[in-house]
Amino acid sequence: MMRIVVRSKKDADAVRAMLSQALPSWNAEVVTLKGARKEKILDVINDVVDPDAFNIVLLGREDSEVIRELTETTPPNVIVHLVPRARVRNARLSHLRWELERAKAQPRGWVRWSGEVPYLEKKFPARVEPGEEPFLAWGLWWKTLGLGEPSEKSFLVFKRQKGFHEVYSEGRTVAMFEMNDFAYPKVTKLGEVKGFDIMKSVEMSEGVLEVWEKVSSKVLEGCERAVVPWSGGKDSTAALLIAKRACDEVTAVYVDTGVDMYLNRKYVELWSQKLNVDLIIKEVPVKSQIFQRGLPTKEDRWCTALKLKGLEEAIREVKPDYIVVGDRDAESQARSARWEERAWEGVGTVKAPLKLWSAMMVQLYLFKNKVFPNPLYASGFYRLGCYVCPFFRAYERELVRRVPPAKLGTDEELLKKFLEG
Repeated sequence: MMRIVVRSKKDADAVRAMLSQALPSWNAEVVTLKGARKEKILDVINDVVDPDAFNIVLLGREDSEVIRELTETTPPNVIVHLVPRARVRNARLSHLRWELERAKAQPRGWVRWSGEVPYLEKKFPARVEPGEEPFLAWGLWWKTLGLGEPSEKSFLVFKRQKGFHEVYSEGRTVAMFEMNDFAYPKVTKLGEVKGFDIMKSVEMSEGVLEVWEKVSSKVLEGCERAVVPWSGGKDSTAALLIAKRACDEVTAVYVDTGVDMYLNRKYVELWSQKLNVDLIIKEVPVKSQIFQRGLPTKEDRWCTALKLKGLEEAIREVKPDYIVVGDRDAESQARSARWEERAWEGVGTVKAPLKLWSAMMVQLYLFKNKVFPNPLYASGFYRLGCYVCPFFRAYERELVRRVPPAKLGTDEELLKKFLEG
């Protein structure tokens, strides 16, 4: 799914050395522009890029004058990145590793504006760093951040570094806030936040979404039977759609801990029927174990081991060609460092077709396919899971305390114990 393109053989040798040292599990193809320089790069680029892969073109400052035109004249599966050295091979291997991360992050900055509506389109420079990404918020998010009354209209949030977030409207920063584990977000408003119709954003983003769907599906080429671990969240739902596009048979597995938010299970049950997907619900005894072991903590995530054990058992029963997951680079450094394919010992081969996608891309992709995201997102949640999750931030704990959709089906005594802990 990923091909790295550089100007010359010496640049290619440097990239291969970096991959061997820093990312030994990667199987990325490294190819050259056969020494072409500056304007000549524009003449040969189409002969080098792979239409069925994400192509990351790394160029040094000597060729910087063609980068903008190269970005604008190549399709959305071609990512052009400037390494801040005269030539790519002049960068230290550790620096080259970082520049590869910055290159992979670039598409998460491909956001343009048409009046009040943001949409996906290639651009240079794309001012985004690894770990940063845009996402769309609607519903109770307006009230949670003090931006207005709950609305079906969306607004765009850019997650930056260390919990810092920016709200954009018409291409400008109109609010800022910090989100951490201990305090409710404090929002600084700089201007008016204007909502937009998300379907207009979908319509204007179709060019990028169609190419990315096609290329991402190639990761699963030859797949007859796939299993998708399905949490009911946006990423695993998008992975399910990609798997349905590429594989003959798709089975989804939902692991029910007994302390999941009620709407998660209802969501996967509803959409498995709508999408005609076989669904396995694997129940694991997290809730009963809580009464014996106490609530999970950040330091002791014993609940995760139970969930993984249940998931493994369900996958082994199906015996799939691939286990298709919704992992994305922007979620963590660990996920960004993984290759798109890896072995899950004793279970099977894991494929991650959404590695380079932003949260905004995933959201628009779901709406494009008329698969509406889990309603808990509209209730103000960014991530979904159990209502006693030790990784909930302060505002998420408050949502569980006060928002009716989040409280549905909860064990009131257990929830009270969690919130008071």
